[in-house]
Amino acid sequence: MRLTLFALILFNIPLVLAQNTPISLVPDVTVEHYLDIQPNVSRMVYDAVSDRLHYLTVDGDIYLIDHGPTGPMDTLLFTNADHGITNAQGMVFHDSALFISGNISNGNYWEGVVARGSLLPDGLRQWNELARTEPYARGGKDHGFNGLAVSPDGNSLFVNSGSRTDHGEVQDMGGVFPDMREEPVSAIVLILPINGVDIVIPNDIGTLSTSGMLYAQGVRNTYDLAFNSAGHLFGVENSGDHDDPEEMNWMRPGFHYGFPWRAGGNPNPTRAAGYDPTQDPLLNPGFPSAATEFNYDPLFPAPPNLIFEEPIVNHGPDADKIRTETGSIVDASDSGIPISTFTCHRSPLGLIFDNQNALGGDYTGDAFVASFTPGGDTTGFSPFAPWGIPVVPVDESGDLLHLELFYDAVEQEYSVSAQRIVKGFYLPVDAEQVGNEIFVIEYWINTPRSLWVITLPGAVSVSENDRMNLSISLFPNPANDVLQWRLDQGSVSSVEILSIQGQVLNSYRISGKTGSLDTSGLNDGSYFVRFLVDDGWVTRPFMVVR
Repeated sequence: MRLTLFALILFNIPLVLAQNTPISLVPDVTVEHYLDIQPNVSRMVYDAVSDRLHYLTVDGDIYLIDHGPTGPMDTLLFTNADHGITNAQGMVFHDSALFISGNISNGNYWEGVVARGSLLPDGLRQWNELARTEPYARGGKDHGFNGLAVSPDGNSLFVNSGSRTDHGEVQDMGGVFPDMREEPVSAIVLILPINGVDIVIPNDIGTLSTSGMLYAQGVRNTYDLAFNSAGHLFGVENSGDHDDPEEMNWMRPGFHYGFPWRAGGNPNPTRAAGYDPTQDPLLNPGFPSAATEFNYDPLFPAPPNLIFEEPIVNHGPDADKIRTETGSIVDASDSGIPISTFTCHRSPLGLIFDNQNALGGDYTGDAFVASFTPGGDTTGFSPFAPWGIPVVPVDESGDLLHLELFYDAVEQEYSVSAQRIVKGFYLPVDAEQVGNEIFVIEYWINTPRSLWVITLPGAVSVSENDRMNLSISLFPNPANDVLQWRLDQGSVSSVEILSIQGQVLNSYRISGKTGSLDTSGLNDGSYFVRFLVDDGWVTRPFMVVR
């Protein structure tokens, strides 16, 4: 995002609050307020085991979103005293395990940490460290450990480690780290064994390169990572203070995505001899860094001897405004200009893919992303600009984008078409899909904000009945040898226990509203129980833990 979450917490920068009510821009999509949530949210994820959303705050609090007697409610489950991460920006579930990523301050240094919370039979979690970096130098533009994604085979955890600089400039912390730019463990994507324990991530490029943990390089701040149904990993990138497009990339092993030599398809201007920031049409003087950090940099390191991977091109029709070398702002798709990928300073967050094809209509199997930063005029001015710095120029932003991806098998590259479907969010920091609903959660430093639910057309299939609005209680969950159930309305005529892959393991003919199921023959792990209620199936997840 435009400013790091670290800066918001550490320096308590005053913000300007905007009142907002999101509005659907397409006829088959609705948006409603779902819940007021706590300040400082950094992440929101869905847990298939509990069938509940959870959200994370920057200081490490983890909240469960549950169904209360009068509607949705949030409950504090864990704090940083449990998992140890005091600057938390990443969270993901896999089976019953919960993973958190972030940073711990160690004087003038950071340590990037990934913690794992293993589910216990009583519903609590046992926390341990999956991995921790060796200490690395703090900087003035730290982005830290944030985005997490689990590989489709469930064996690996991908971690984004953002840059410590804006565009590769020296960030010496007042002389503490002379000539320091990036560290080996910053501006990279890591791949870690998901079952690892106490892994030490070396802050040495040689050791890191041979360790098998270095997945990709040259990322400034790929705050969100997500796989599509083909098993391809994607990331959305936040570019710096220069008016370069924000990127979406297909993340592949061993690839370098250009930072700090390139951003949004543009070269870093500070490497050019004679560079004059006052004559740079892509440098907004409203950014404080324009006066102090954008100058000709003759000591800027030479680029590595390899080919940089360029971002995905956006065909529009939306999120595709581009500032040209004349300083004017044009619509890229209308003007026939390729843009890599989104309008500058949008700060794309909350990347999700409809991998289960739960959506119908034009949305089946597609991707979605939220845009964190609000829009402004041609100079990036807005009375609702957070932190008093320029926002997105001539692009309303603050929206949810529908992304239709196109794969060229010959060129082995993707392109995308972006369309706004909901506008009017203020600082939406994450999005998550549950069935045919997308939840969007907003950020604010010291005041509660909102969680919104966007309803899209559902797929016309049996899974539509699986999402029937019925209340079925399962207890205890996790179960040991017996799982009890209770239905509040309707009548059950058949029950099936399924593996996590969907294989029917046991089936029962039952009549009534309550009952118990024998789970003594099941191994520890995750399962589904499916009830035939009246004329439709209702599926709920459960676990067996002994």
